[in-house]
Amino acid sequence: MRKRAHIVAILAVITAASGFAATPDGSTKAKAIPLRQRDPQKAVEEEMAWMMKLYHYTPLLALRDRVVEEVRKVKAGQKSTNRSAGWGHSTQDQNGHLISHWWFETPRGKRDVYFNTRTLINTPGEVRRQESARADYMGRMAPTLKIQ
Repeated sequence: MRKRAHIVAILAVITAASGFAATPDGSTKAKAIPLRQRDPQKAVEEEMAWMMKLYHYTPLLALRDRVVEEVRKVKAGQKSTNRSAGWGHSTQDQNGHLISHWWFETPRGKRDVYFNTRTLINTPGEVRRQESARADYMGRMAPTLKIQ
């Protein structure tokens, strides 16, 4: 009976340890969050949902905050700083797969998040298609920002 209890305890520890070891959280390329959506337009919406879930912030909110800050400075008679938009995106390679990398500035600092698009890097025209979908999304959503 004692032997059986030890075996069950050891299996429980191994199972728990393996679950914690490879949890994708998007903090690095190796821990990129796998996207369910294959269509680039839907994938970018899934990325935004993940960023909101993880950080309660998105690149769109970073852009809004940067614009509000610049408008406030101009109204106060100060010079515009012409800083970056507060966000950026790149498509990177990780073991032959395309990784979508977003960075954005939140009130608590800069955040980087990585998503595994589950698309092979050698798919013809895929990098351009992925980047174009993300640029289209940001261009389409930016005018909807409420600036007061």
